[in-house]
Amino acid sequence: MPVFPSQVSGYSSLSGALTPAPSQFTNPRRRRVPQPGVKASGSPVSHPISFDYIGYSRQGVSIVDFSARSANALIQMVSGGDDLPLTNTGVRQINLCIMWPGYEHLNWSFSTPASSSMTRVQLGASIAMHVWRFVEKAMTSSTTCPQWKIGSGGVQFEKIVLVGLYSVGADVWQADIAVDF
Repeated sequence: MPVFPSQVSGYSSLSGALTPAPSQFTNPRRRRVPQPGVKASGSPVSHPISFDYIGYSRQGVSIVDFSARSANALIQMVSGGDDLPLTNTGVRQINLCIMWPGYEHLNWSFSTPASSSMTRVQLGASIAMHVWRFVEKAMTSSTTCPQWKIGSGGVQFEKIVLVGLYSVGADVWQADIAVDF
């Protein structure tokens, strides 16, 4: 499983030996979706791109907000919402893989157009649309991991949070996703 920069702890290897390290999330019910690393050729083309509400660093933004709110509303809510995070990357498309526990058999990936003029909120909205498509497919599929089941009796779309986006090589990206249980 990849270790995203947002997951790196400032604690020494001995400090957590007696007590568990606290979650970086302020919501104690929020947990990161464990995902295996995606293999890609080439080097990352961008620094990690974070998605946060203004004043709430490293907490993520609800996928529902990206899906339901206007760009103008999101710019007022999302830290750096009108920033251009893909500037100077040369990225023309993003190939994003979603490796949700129990749904690996879906082998879910998608390509979406991207450009240096795309804002952080536009990028988040594009990812949210594809996460919604994944959730729709997962709700009608079987799972091998009941605790991460999507749909009735499991994870609901409105509980999914986009924390970050990581370039893993060439045009391949992986989303850092969390869920509020």
